[in-house]
Amino acid sequence: MFDFPIAELITPTEQVAVARCVAIMASRDDDVSDSERHFVEELMGQMMLLPEERDRVREEFSNPSSLVEVAREVKHREARIFLYYQAVCAAMADNVLVEGERDALLQLAEAFEFNIEVSERFIRWVQDSLELRERGQQLLVEM
Repeated sequence: MFDFPIAELITPTEQVAVARCVAIMASRDDDVSDSERHFVEELMGQMMLLPEERDRVREEFSNPSSLVEVAREVKHREARIFLYYQAVCAAMADNVLVEGERDALLQLAEAFEFNIEVSERFIRWVQDSLELRERGQQLLVEM
């Protein structure tokens, strides 16, 4: 998928905002699955967030903030692309993209001034990529 040198491209404040947005995305269907929680936990580990930052992110599961308002803390283009990718992955962590999640992704794209048509194609590309990876893993199990 995407290999971003996160620490070099995203400020610590942006990293927390990215993780918060991903947690907010996970809560969009009003049912945060174990796979969605795990996805957010892995992301926080990858970004090496501090314990108090992780607690702030986890609060978004039960009391989600406005996705667009939190996303506005992410200023750099690369950080916004990284966030958008992670948000799509979080929405797909339970293998289902519900209407509320899709709407939130399109709101996020609009807030970042991404082309909506391209954003929709990007969502489809991430979905396809995740499905291909899952099929490949299943084939490995069957071999």
